[in-house]
Amino acid sequence: MQAKTAKNIVTDWPERPDVFPDLMTPVEAAMFLRLDNTAHNPRSACRTLNYWRDRGELRATKFARHVWYLKRELEKFLENKTEEGV
Repeated sequence: MQAKTAKNIVTDWPERPDVFPDLMTPVEAAMFLRLDNTAHNPRSACRTLNYWRDRGELRATKFARHVWYLKRELEKFLENKTEEGV
């Protein structure tokens, strides 16, 4: 069961999907990037995604007044973040 704050914001991570969809919500995108395996909670992970978007490092799709992440954009982001020679 997911814990919620007074403003009804999810504070616990949902169950990790076996296969991630091609179009993801911010929480799914954060899980795809494995931010759920760090000290992040869903809310702070979404702020981190917004930070990367604002810096132009991560592209997102805005549709129907929501932000969505394409799986291929997340994969590109990871490729760009990968260090050379590692």
